[in-house]
Amino acid sequence: MLGLSALFPPAPKWNIDQVPDLTGRIAIVTGGNSGIGYETVRVLLSKNAKVYMAARSEERAQHAITDLAKLQLPGQVEWMLLDLASLESIKKFAVEYLTKVQRVDVLFNSAGVMNPVVGPTTKDGYELHVGTNSCLLYTSPSPRDLSTS
Repeated sequence: MLGLSALFPPAPKWNIDQVPDLTGRIAIVTGGNSGIGYETVRVLLSKNAKVYMAARSEERAQHAITDLAKLQLPGQVEWMLLDLASLESIKKFAVEYLTKVQRVDVLFNSAGVMNPVVGPTTKDGYELHVGTNSCLLYTSPSPRDLSTS
């Protein structure tokens, strides 16, 4: 049973000003080109992190990176192709990432699909919602994985 706090949540006790300096830290943000993922990238960059923006659309990712560059944040951001509706794309991302970097400090799983029509599947035959929003979660190697999709 939901309590009253579910309907009227209390004020947060934490805010982004409490994020420590992230110099030398490496983050991957899936879906970093829009929504919560974009805001996550923005905060990480403001705290000096190196961020790999993993997204399926280069055009939208580059547009987001251009917008972020206008903010003159101290961190670094780089786009990498990742289509969560394709296990092949996930593997290619992992291989390419490991040729550049041998570690990840934080993984934000922000990409996903919402309310897809019934019927579409991923390239691997999984129902689109389950395949996109859930399959990657089972491959996460770290307890510092934050899923928001």
